Amino acid sequence: MLSRVAENIFWMSRYMERTNFQLKVFHTRYIAYQDGASVESWENFCEENQIEIDNDDYSFGNLISKALFDINNDLSIASNIFRARENARSAQDHINKDVWQCLNDFHHQMKDHFLFSQSRYGDPISVFDVLVKQSMVYYGVIDNYVARDEGYCFLELGKYIERVLNCINLIRKQWILYGEDLLDNDYSNWRYFLSSVSGYDFYLRHNLGTMEKERIFYQMIYEPLFPNSITYSLNELDKFAKQLNSGEQGESDETVGFFIGKCIANVQFTRHPRTREEKMLFLARIESDIYEISNIFNHQFFGLVV
Repeated sequence: MLSRVAENIFWMSRYMERTNFQLKVFHTRYIAYQDGASVESWENFCEENQIEIDNDDYSFGNLISKALFDINNDLSIASNIFRARENARSAQDHINKDVWQCLNDFHHQMKDHFLFSQSRYGDPISVFDVLVKQSMVYYGVIDNYVARDEGYCFLELGKYIERVLNCINLIRKQWILYGEDLLDNDYSNWRYFLSSVSGYDFYLRHNLGTMEKERIFYQMIYEPLFPNSITYSLNELDKFAKQLNSGEQGESDETVGFFIGKCIANVQFTRHPRTREEKMLFLARIESDIYEISNIFNHQFFGLVV
């Protein structure tokens, strides 16, 4: 496979994983807002998502419509879908036609004026339902119809690199906002946090219904059976990197495997961080390792000088 094609597939997967993650976070935030839960300020939400507000209109409809549909915002869902589709177009001969059709349908949904109007003036839940369903269709197509060849490995590598970075940012933000909250008997924000990564039911099943911040942190970092944990994602990275290089490029296999193994070891064998400062340093170290792994991919597989 040409390095250009591999890079396009890799980034297509990253943009789609970013889309899925943002949809869940925005959806959960809307539910929390409707429930009257304490959430971060809308000003912080706009700054984080690079949303430009006109006429001081901080209504949720205006904010969510811009976060979803503003193609001029590099961090919007529409921009992610557009970039994923363009990457898929460049690799169209190497991806399943069902994947292309799914991305094309998603692209047209982001241009649907009715969905835009519903998000701004009507019921955003119905819009989230449509977009989340289309995201689920995409992952269903990938799981059931894509051949397990080189292209699939690059899809999975892009997905799990993006997932780790998204989880780190979400955990860091949550701990800064609520990690030192004195109201330890109010765990509503932590419940919404788990819901945004589809981890609330998993947590309740494995912790007998007891809500504790450290157990939540443990699940997000170390739980090997939770698909949105950092440990699970790193193990999947290691698996697909080995599969990609098996029997072909021994030297690059050793290089990629070494850096992924180093990151896994840093997670598994570092003393569990207790204070907020220790947690921030711990997350920053994992993030640095992931960027290092990404740079190795750029050099070994995509022919980019870093």
